[in-house]
Formats: sequence, structure tokens, C-alpha cells
Amino acid sequence: MDEHSQHPHDPADEHAAARGSLGGRQLAAIAGVALGILFVVMWMLLRTPREPVEEAPAPAPARTLEGSRAVTLYFASVDEPVIYSETREVGVGRRFDEQVRQVIDALIAGPDEERGVSAIPAGTQLLAVAFDPDTGTLYLDFGSDLVAAHPGGSAAEYCTVAVIVRTVAENFPEARAVQLLIDGSQIDTIAGHIRADEPFLVRDWR
Repeated sequence: MDEHSQHPHDPADEHAAARGSLGGRQLAAIAGVALGILFVVMWMLLRTPREPVEEAPAPAPARTLEGSRAVTLYFASVDEPVIYSETREVGVGRRFDEQVRQVIDALIAGPDEERGVSAIPAGTQLLAVAFDPDTGTLYLDFGSDLVAAHPGGSAAEYCTVAVIVRTVAENFPEARAVQLLIDGSQIDTIAGHIRADEPFLVRDWR
């Protein structure tokens, strides 16, 4: 007997071998397709320019104040009709009118020391600030409480004018005069003793 007669071919074995060979070809084809897709994707990524990433804008500051500075404020003494000074740290505005408002608002808020009292009636508001560089006149427009709520008397009126003018003079040397306004208009006087219809010259109140 020859070898062919000793080992006859089994049709089932040939079918299984054919299936195994077909599976290998399928795997090779799938691997080739995957590599091709990967190559195309990489080529497109390298070829397509990347758009720059936009950075989120920085949050705007809540207020346009830049630091603080020490200022000199004048207040009336509790025991006698004189004024004295206190040093205070206040915010500093970018514009001149903002700086003036910071200082005057601190003046209206009153003293820190127990020996002092504000010579500006409680509830008074600073409505507007204007400065004339040609004449050096600083215009301070207060609300009506400066007059309506004033306690009266020549000493109290003197202290009111003095603390405002002296505070301006100490902190804003460019101001040579201070004009007080009430609700946007000139007034004759605050409490009937001192004329206020013209600017107060700083040199007269030092």
C-alpha cells in the first residue's frame, strides 16, 4: 500500500483547514483597513492647522480704585469750638473728582477719636464734584441736609466751613478756593453767620 492508500483524505479535515485559512485572511484584511484608517486620520490631523485657543477674559475689577493713601481730615472738638486733624487711609480714585469724593465722604462719616464730632450734619450727601483749573476753584455740591439739619450757631457754622476747606487744602494743593453748593445752587449762608455765596479762599482758612 502506498502512502495515499494508508492515509485517505478526510473531507471534514479539508473543510476545517479551508475555514482556518479564510479566517486568517479576514484578520489580515481587517488589520490592513484599520492601519489605513489610522494613517488617514493622522495625516488629516497633521495637515489641518489647529486654531488658537482663546483665553477667557480676565474679570473686570468691581471698582476703579487703585490702592489707598493717607489723608488728613479735620473734625470739630466735642468740648470747644475748635477743629483738629486725624489721619485716615482712604481709597484713591483714578480721576481727580473720585479722589475728592473719597476724602469728603470720609469727612462726612465722622472722626475715629472720641474727642471729635463731625461738623457736617448726619445724612448729608456729596452730590457732585467739579474743578476749574483756571481759577483753582473746587465746587462741592452737597445735599440739602447740610443746611436743613445744621444745628445753627456761629461756632458750629464756623467749624462746618473750616473742616471742609481745611480738609481740601491739606489733601488737594491744586485747589485755591472752595465753593459750596446746595442741590446745584449757590446759597447765601449755611446757618446765617458766614457768607457762602462766594468761594472760600484756602489761604484765609489755614
